[in-house]
Amino acid sequence: MALVNLKEAYVKYLDSLNSGCNDEIEKAKYSLLLEAANLFEVIVNYITLCKFGLKYDFSNSIIPRGTKLYRIRCYEDNTDFSNPNQWKAPPHKPQNRANIKGQEALYLGSTETICLLEAHIKKGDRYALGIYETTANIEVGGFLSYHSNNMLQNLSGMILNAFLIAPSRSSRNKELFSYLDSHYGLLTLDDLSDINEVNVNGALELPMKFGVLNQLDKYYNLTNQLCNILSEDTPNGIRYSSCYLPMETVGIECSDFNIVLYSEGISKIKLIDHKIKTNIKDFDYTDLLKIIING
Repeated sequence: MALVNLKEAYVKYLDSLNSGCNDEIEKAKYSLLLEAANLFEVIVNYITLCKFGLKYDFSNSIIPRGTKLYRIRCYEDNTDFSNPNQWKAPPHKPQNRANIKGQEALYLGSTETICLLEAHIKKGDRYALGIYETTANIEVGGFLSYHSNNMLQNLSGMILNAFLIAPSRSSRNKELFSYLDSHYGLLTLDDLSDINEVNVNGALELPMKFGVLNQLDKYYNLTNQLCNILSEDTPNGIRYSSCYLPMETVGIECSDFNIVLYSEGISKIKLIDHKIKTNIKDFDYTDLLKIIING
């Protein structure tokens, strides 16, 4: 990926428009996206090209009506978790991975297990589990669809998905980054200049490497832009893999995944139950990543 000629790739894309061949147009468009010196530049290209009007279709998925979704909160004695208001989207609307500050967003998981990992609930800790059900089919965006006739599109999707789900540096992830930093060392953009990096171990480690590369607290500003682009076509919400169990990628679906719902999607779910429980599982949020990294 070292030799970059964005102008030449753009000219080829313009030429493809005159060919009238949809396959050639699509391949030229994704070739333009991948015209980058390193994998991080693919993220920048995607955001920039979309702003200039290019449309990249990574397809959508459907969360069927009647699907159960889950949310976990740390238990607090002074909180009445039987009050349905406790299970609405956070009223102060903080910035998070898939939403800007002030934007209504409700983060849910497909299983209780994935929620335990996301909430960092340790063995022996009490937690409140909210159980929701979809009242209609919910179409959500993401970078997970596989296209048999366009490998460049699949490659782009794997890179974008890995960046979207990368772990973020925070006090909550201190233990995780202590391990990742010691394992990978100080990564630079040059360490992500090989396109073959995407195919190493099924791209399972790429989210971790993107996380280590990010030494600043501006990561969510970029993931917000990715999600803003996706939500133009899927205002309900976005489906993405947990960084603590990054098994979903292009063409691979997993039963454990995250979903963020925006206002339109929130209107299509209902709270059906809540439970107060104690975590009896031995593993924590770092264990599965260590298994992936160490093989």
